Amino acid sequence: MTIRRSGVTSGITKAQAGITFLPDSRRTEVALGDHLLLGAWKTGVGIKAVCGGRGKCGTCLVSVESAAEGALSPVTAEEADLLPRAGCGQIYRLACMAEVHGEVCVSVPPESQALKNSPRKPYTVTRVALAPAVAHLAIDVEPSSAGPPRALAARIVAALARADRRVASLPLATLAEFSRQPDFDSSARVTATLAHKRVIRLRAGEARGLYGLAIDIGTTSMVLFLCDLAKGEIVAVRTAGNPQAAYGEDVIGRMTCIQADIAMLATLQKRVIDELNRMIAEAAAEAGVSQEDIADAVVVGNPTMQHILLGINPEPLGRGPYLPVLAEGVEVEAASLGLDIIPGAPVFVLPMPAGYIGGDTLGAVLTRGPEFYRGNNLLVDIGTNGEIVLAKNGVLTAASCATGPVYEGAHIACGVRAAPGAIERVWVEPGGAIRWAAIPGEGERDRRPVGLCGSGVISAVTALVGAGLVGTDGAFASPDSHPRLRRSERTGQMEALLVPGIGSRTGRDLVFTQQDVRSVQLGKASLRAGIEILLREQGVSELDHIYLAGTFGNHLEPRDIVAIGMVPPVPVERIESIGNAAGDGARMALFNRRDRRRARRLAGEMRVVELANCAEFQDLFVACTELSAASAPQLGD
Repeated sequence: MTIRRSGVTSGITKAQAGITFLPDSRRTEVALGDHLLLGAWKTGVGIKAVCGGRGKCGTCLVSVESAAEGALSPVTAEEADLLPRAGCGQIYRLACMAEVHGEVCVSVPPESQALKNSPRKPYTVTRVALAPAVAHLAIDVEPSSAGPPRALAARIVAALARADRRVASLPLATLAEFSRQPDFDSSARVTATLAHKRVIRLRAGEARGLYGLAIDIGTTSMVLFLCDLAKGEIVAVRTAGNPQAAYGEDVIGRMTCIQADIAMLATLQKRVIDELNRMIAEAAAEAGVSQEDIADAVVVGNPTMQHILLGINPEPLGRGPYLPVLAEGVEVEAASLGLDIIPGAPVFVLPMPAGYIGGDTLGAVLTRGPEFYRGNNLLVDIGTNGEIVLAKNGVLTAASCATGPVYEGAHIACGVRAAPGAIERVWVEPGGAIRWAAIPGEGERDRRPVGLCGSGVISAVTALVGAGLVGTDGAFASPDSHPRLRRSERTGQMEALLVPGIGSRTGRDLVFTQQDVRSVQLGKASLRAGIEILLREQGVSELDHIYLAGTFGNHLEPRDIVAIGMVPPVPVERIESIGNAAGDGARMALFNRRDRRRARRLAGEMRVVELANCAEFQDLFVACTELSAASAPQLGD
């Protein structure tokens, strides 16, 4: 056992022990008594922790490769209930419950590794009227020999005034950067890049291209659009998993991580900035664009992601009354965040109407045209939280529902993120055979599935209910009613065998369990009850359209969500998937500065309903657990 002593606090020396994480061979040290998960967080090892390290979900599974006797705390009864049955001498532990008391080496199995694949992020190609917040201005600077001798800065300011008297400021940082360019004091023609009335860059010669970034930072994944601001076109797109997932699968997990150690706020911020810079570099290289020509950026995300990006502690979002620290739209300079574009470039982060209604929801609303504000229309973004916005003749009412991460594949026995190998469709043929379809991987030869993503979860429930293998109350039929229904040897609960282990990439049976059905019921009931609250409060008895936003919504089958009562019983042709509307809204605000003002106005006009304060929510929640369109409350009941 190797123990190192370091760190003195109030005269007390803290003992530390080392942890090695495989397969990446990353090593770190933690104080004796800390959990394995804390070590993973410290070194950025991507371990799933759906419940935020509270010992509730069992997703942070690791295999102990070597450990001296007593190097890990004994397994408690609570941990044992969440551990799989080990075989061939293998020892499993949960990283959030195993305390470190000595040197240990653990490996992270594939099913416990946080998302590494670039996720699917659909977007809509639309034309936006161009009125960007940045522009080039060509100026003629007098030579130093002209007239009375004047400093270069004075001559530049005079040239700016001649070209456009609205220019208000020439920051010292911009002038200093210009002075580092070759022959900076001998060029008569200079291009000034302006953001509002501020000069953010000076460059000798004529103007080059003008580009901007639209960025959507999701809890699970991120997408970046590099856009030509002169043409109003996307020139490159990059998607990536959010690297913060190594510190918690959902926003609660990341809040918990920061609460445990406030220094983790800076770590989480740096992780996302570093990943964005990698995406920027790749996008710019693909498009043949210099990063020095990227002059503007717009960012959307849920409130927790926006807080962390700005370096603001999101802790108040996790407790009542669930208020953001900063709700208004904010503009900061790229250099203050560490983004590798023009240092003085503005980065506009959309407003947050409420603690769980963020710039991503506002961005989605921005994409809706005049038709959304006529009649009764509903916008739904289903994820770890379900955001719903009801537009009744132009009046916006919104709510956020704690649907849980089940719709992103988490809290499901064989749940995975939407990546190649994830089952996205399940159906039962007339003869009773259970079939599935998985997301294909580009160039992948191994087409065996690894688990179920969110759309596959909904599809599986719908298929099993439709075939009578699961009742509308969520209970499985008897094991003898179908050869694929069985009772689990480990848990004793009913489950449906979707893919035998020989046919899966993990080598384990892919099953859909009774607990999985219950998780879907809880998430579905929360979302539907929230919708009903808004409809009843506004006196709406019929919806004209339902718009499904987000990556998950884009891959849902409208018939499935109507069949199990996730949304009100409207004709499926009135349900429309609108892709990554948050990212689309970010692009709109990038191309047209008036949409930034409109976002601020919409945030001020949107009325947010706090469902926790609604007396009827609980009764509606219970009624909405039925997996049936007919048994769910009808509109306006």
